[in-house]
Formats: sequence, structure tokens, C-alpha cells
Amino acid sequence: MFRPINLIILAVLVAGVALVARETMRRGGGGEDAVAVAEQVVIGRTYRVDGGFVQRTGKVPEVAFQIILPKRPEQTHAISVEELPEGGVVQFNFRAEDESFMESLFLAPIRIPMADMNDRLAAIGPKLAEQGPALLQQKFEEVTAEPVREVRVGPGEGYRAVELVGTYLDPRDEARYTYRFIAMPDPERAESLYAVSHVNKAHLDISGGDFSVSLTGKALSTLRLTAPPAQPQAQDSAASE
Repeated sequence: MFRPINLIILAVLVAGVALVARETMRRGGGGEDAVAVAEQVVIGRTYRVDGGFVQRTGKVPEVAFQIILPKRPEQTHAISVEELPEGGVVQFNFRAEDESFMESLFLAPIRIPMADMNDRLAAIGPKLAEQGPALLQQKFEEVTAEPVREVRVGPGEGYRAVELVGTYLDPRDEARYTYRFIAMPDPERAESLYAVSHVNKAHLDISGGDFSVSLTGKALSTLRLTAPPAQPQAQDSAASE
């Protein structure tokens, strides 16, 4: 019954892992905004998937959102944005002043058929547990995984989601990472959001699966789903000629 979800998760995981592998080997828009989340204020650059995204990329995404990429004036890390990475909508890469890789956040669409929210979460949770670690083991070593759990993502009460976290070793440079896979059903539509983050343990050692102190965790605490933008009028006009 849930084989389509199974295949989509696998495709998205492959894309996300390939991207972080590429970024770690490198080693070396929006404006200022802020939002209060769980008694903390996230200050940084607001990124929106909206009509501007469609104009820049020529593609209407299946899922849309806005998010704040955390960076206070005193922080020296750099943030790069890759739109339309393979299998996804956007990937954000955070690097230290010396260009070393700190964290990444990959966001992609995933279709989770409409049903009771409990059923949607129950359907996708086992797929994360089954496929996530197996896929990571194809590229990395010493892969660990915690039990899949339900979490909340976004400001206020947030959106219900399922999460898989763990660690792995990259044999190419002996660097260790903490990973986080999140599947978040959109309450209003089948087209939903998938997030994959990787954190370099040399920069931040995540304890107890608590990503709230990480840059990608702070970013996800500001995430708001929005309605997908419409096709550009210029494209519509050209198609009708």
C-alpha cells in the first residue's frame, strides 16, 4: 500500500547523502529577519520558496516553505544556497571561516497520501528506520541509528513529523557526523516535506539527539509550510501561443 512512499524516500535519501558527500569533500534570497521560537530568537536570512523561486529557477516546486537561516552579526560562518539540487528543492550549506564544513540542510518534496495524521506518521516511520541506515552504510562506516520518534518542527506547537537520528564515520577523511532525517506530512496536502541534515562533530557534538543548538536545528525551528506558487504568467502565455 505504501510502496510509492518507500520509493520516494529512497530517492530523496540517495540525493541528500550524495550532496553531503560532495560538500564534505570540498573542505575548504532574503534579508535580515528574526522569529521567536521556544523562548529563543533566531536571527538571520529569510529564505522563501515562492514566486521569486519560480522566476529564478523556472520550476514550480511541489512543496513550498519559508525558513530563517541563522546568523547573528558576530558569527563568522558562511551560508551557501543551492537551489534545485538533485532530488530536492534547496540545500543550505554552513561553513566555518576557514571553509571547513559545519552543517548542511537538504529540503525535498515527498508525497504522503492524505489520511488521519496518526496513520500518515505511522506509515512513514518504519520506512525511515528501514532505509535510512541501510543507505548510509553504502557510503559511510560505523553507522548508528536511534529509534524513530515523533517530533515537532517549526514555531509554536510546530508540525508533527517523524525523525531518525544517528551518527556515521566518513572513511575518506575519518571525520564523524551526526545525521537527522525528518519526514513531515503537510496537514493540508499530500505533497509534504522531507529534511536531511548532517552536522560535523568536529564543529558541534550533538548530545542525546538534541539538534536545537545546531544551526540546522535552529533553522528548522522557524520553518513554515506555505502554498506552492503558481506557474509564471509568462510561461502560461507562451504555452497558449
